Amino acid sequence: MSDQNTYEARREALRERYMSDEAPAGEARWTGGVDHLALISSDLSATIEFYTDVLGMHLARVITNHDDPTSTHIFFDMGGGNQLAFFDFPEHGSDPTVRGIGSMHHVALKARADQYHAVLAKLKEKDIPYSIWGSEDQGSVYMRDPDNILIEVTTGS
Repeated sequence: MSDQNTYEARREALRERYMSDEAPAGEARWTGGVDHLALISSDLSATIEFYTDVLGMHLARVITNHDDPTSTHIFFDMGGGNQLAFFDFPEHGSDPTVRGIGSMHHVALKARADQYHAVLAKLKEKDIPYSIWGSEDQGSVYMRDPDNILIEVTTGS
């Protein structure tokens, strides 16, 4: 087992060196938020059903991937001008990614209490495995989408 004090000391050093309450002079902040995150799906129908039915997102666009005309690019409206997008690559196989440097760990979605409760109800209804950090009233619920992508829905509490 590793020494937790060593890891906490490293975290504190990062805070001291890099964190500040102000943006660096002359640097712009990204005020528009995230336009979209782009992930890869092995089955767009299963992805659409999960994100629309379980998470209540709206499918906003279905277009050709400009980099690969055999690939389809879909966009879900996450609210606030933000989108969650998926590509499929039907001509490139379906090998799953392996968690590692440069890979994404999870997508966390902010939710109101009613949205959080609705997602929990859907997970139970569809018998989708999940785990909770916090409680069924507030906190975070974690589940996996059809491609094993870890999704967090959080009340921020």
